[in-house]
Amino acid sequence: MRVAALLLPLLVGCDIWRPPPDVRRAWQPETLAPPAADRSWSAPEPPSAYRAPADAWQEAHPTLPSTDGTYDLPSLVDLALRDNPDTRNAWEVARAAAARYGRSLAPFYPKLNAQVGMTPVERFFEPTADGPLTIHAERYEPRVVLTYTLLDFGRRAQSAELARQRLLAANFTFNRRLQDVLFDVERAYYQLDAAQGFERAAERNLELARTVLAAAEQRLGVGLATRPEMLLARQVETRAVYELENAHVAVKNAEAELALTIGIPANRPLAIESLQDQPMPPELHDAVDSLIDTALAQRPDLAARVAELRAADAAVAKAKADFFPTVDFRGHYGESFWDFTAKRQSFGSDQPTYATIFAFNWDIFTGFDRLNAVREAEAGSRAARAELAATQLDAIAEVWRAYYDYRAAVRKLEYAEALLAASQDAYDSTLKTYEVGLSDIVELLTAERDLATARYTLVQSRAELLTTAARVAYAAGAMPVGSLK
Repeated sequence: MRVAALLLPLLVGCDIWRPPPDVRRAWQPETLAPPAADRSWSAPEPPSAYRAPADAWQEAHPTLPSTDGTYDLPSLVDLALRDNPDTRNAWEVARAAAARYGRSLAPFYPKLNAQVGMTPVERFFEPTADGPLTIHAERYEPRVVLTYTLLDFGRRAQSAELARQRLLAANFTFNRRLQDVLFDVERAYYQLDAAQGFERAAERNLELARTVLAAAEQRLGVGLATRPEMLLARQVETRAVYELENAHVAVKNAEAELALTIGIPANRPLAIESLQDQPMPPELHDAVDSLIDTALAQRPDLAARVAELRAADAAVAKAKADFFPTVDFRGHYGESFWDFTAKRQSFGSDQPTYATIFAFNWDIFTGFDRLNAVREAEAGSRAARAELAATQLDAIAEVWRAYYDYRAAVRKLEYAEALLAASQDAYDSTLKTYEVGLSDIVELLTAERDLATARYTLVQSRAELLTTAARVAYAAGAMPVGSLK
């Protein structure tokens, strides 16, 4: 009964009772791969076994934002930080790094485990003066074992430091990912606002084209215009209808892009507050060099590279520590149970067992494994330094481009406003002269096209200025989450 009680949990948990379905193909595993380079692979399970649920994107946050009302930029940023899968992914990666750091601290603690040595059935012969004696024995030796590394010359400390620096790198990467999402939402918001501005401009341009067409038809009715002039005005009106349809499509595409950056399905577009009357950001007064200094000091991705470099240095120290010996302690306490049966007579024994051992371990030669491990770690450290340098150069270039793009956007908006005012005056003047017969249809259509282009240019310039202003803050790493509140 004692044997059955000890073996039952082992047999229940043994993997031999639940082998994988393809265990019989262990000698020929290539049969489990695709059959040929030009033939598709068919899964052994039904297609539904690997079909993602339709609402997998909704698993973490089952409550969708309401489609009633309008959303401003800060509220959309809050939704994105809550619902965007990328932020949750970066968060879980950081949490996994924290768990790995916790595991790296385990060697600083002693290890305690329970062991049971069992010999449930043993039969042997013992020579005696009367001949061999058959003995049947059962032996059980449960014990508790404590092991602890007393001295390892920095192996544990450097392993923990490596894990800690990688945790810091994951945390800094998480912060940068939040900034990525924030900037993506800002950019998508400005693109949607611009698309709606293009749509409004296209509607006004269609009104202009129909005004010109009505004027041409009126002049044709009184004999002051020709039919080709009227057909030309109708052509412009048809082109305006075509551009309005393109504007409608652009709005839908921008709504889908904004929904994607937030982390909601594109078939649930959210209405946004218009930025038409919002004042534009002022011109930058900081020099580009000061913005570059800010980026080098604040950007989380650069801090993550620094942490990765420190982790690589810790890996070098860990590889060098492996050249030194270790001093370990091992102690155990247990009981030894014996049952003997010989010539139908039974004997039992129950004695405590214990021991303490101090072990000195030193690998003298390992086939140059430790030497090459140091070389590998040092190469990784140099690669981390090069990657840090490349990231710094990318950050400097990104700030430089964003800075001058923003300055150009400020000037372009000023020119776009002046262009719209001048085009409006030119169109009004040309329309009046056309109505009294002092200008022809070509001049009026040219003025109308110039006014339409000026409207588009103004909308584009406003969106470009808002986007480049956000890009300057993003490139400099000066975009803390919640800064829009």
